[in-house]
Amino acid sequence: MDTPRRLLLVGTYTPDSDPPGEGRGIHRVWFDPSTGELTDGGVAARASGPSFLAYRPEPPTVYAVNERAEGALTAFRPHGDASLTELGSVPTGGGSPCHVRYLGPREVAVAGYADGLVSLVATAEDGSPTGEVRSLAHRGKGPVADRQEGPHAHSTAVALDSFEPAARYLLAADLGTDDLRVYHYTPLPEQVTDEVPEPNEDDFPVVPLPPGTGPRHMVVNGDHVYVVGELDSRVHVVRWDGVAGAGEHLGSVPATAEEAAGSNFPAEIVLHRLKVEGREIAEGDVLPLTSTYEGRVYVSNRGADVISTFAVRDGGARLEHLADTPVGAWPRHFTVVRGHRDEPDHLVAAAQNGDELRSLLIDPDTGIPTDTGHRLEVPVPVCVLPIPIKRIRRAETAE
Repeated sequence: MDTPRRLLLVGTYTPDSDPPGEGRGIHRVWFDPSTGELTDGGVAARASGPSFLAYRPEPPTVYAVNERAEGALTAFRPHGDASLTELGSVPTGGGSPCHVRYLGPREVAVAGYADGLVSLVATAEDGSPTGEVRSLAHRGKGPVADRQEGPHAHSTAVALDSFEPAARYLLAADLGTDDLRVYHYTPLPEQVTDEVPEPNEDDFPVVPLPPGTGPRHMVVNGDHVYVVGELDSRVHVVRWDGVAGAGEHLGSVPATAEEAAGSNFPAEIVLHRLKVEGREIAEGDVLPLTSTYEGRVYVSNRGADVISTFAVRDGGARLEHLADTPVGAWPRHFTVVRGHRDEPDHLVAAAQNGDELRSLLIDPDTGIPTDTGHRLEVPVPVCVLPIPIKRIRRAETAE
């Protein structure tokens, strides 16, 4: 099938997940990069509560959390016809897993909200989970009694280790304890040195954030990390020291045009860069970790029901609010779909309570998204994951 359309996979809540929803698993959506039109492609795979998805490029693998009381992780092989074949499912060791991140050819990281566990799930050469899991616990609480009675790991991000280039730091945002947990790891087993110990739940540093922040999701921009506070409705800036493996809180700005703690609850945050080192980013490329980009940061806001746009200023140390764009009821995760050649950039957002996806056009000069008018009904959409379907097809043809 020769088509310019891109493939998006959408994670949902299902009747047997916690919380429950009317989704049927992982939904398949076709996206027209010229117009922003969204077309229903049906259910790609039945799964229990696949609320968050992640992609492994080699071999092509899609990971889905199974968000329920006894959490699990399921892996799928995507094919050139846009179908998914299940590779296997394993327990994560933690409750209510709500985020998964690909860390390299040997493991993925899963954040468990219910008990605050960060689980490192081992994967085989074919991408399937092996069943070996290391669970890293945390302790503490915050001042918001009904939300911060204990640890609640909500997401992870990867930061550079400037001292040991073969290594990385895994940052875990803990909504319950108002800090970022810092773990050291290597993507490849053969690169392990004495400088990089195995993560240990009893021995890891943290980056403290102001009490009542409720850190949810974050994005790394070179020497800075931007963190959304679900409970204080602010976006926090952390300076990252890649030599010491430590961070310093610099300040924060409201997540929308106005202060709205208690009535607005930020969810996802994305850094948008059009070019890196003079080349267009290809479909499925991983953004380099090394350079700070004076670009745009987008934040989805549940309550205000907008995507907020921020400009990156002062070498990454400051965010400036530019605009709030309406995006549907209770927006959760969203993704930037990058245009190739003459195609524009778009933003596709999952409006969870609106049961729809919305397509926004990103202005190439201001970076501010505007509504294209294109909608697609999807029950309780939570996560939007672009899949490099053209690359997968080329690889299958070459075999």
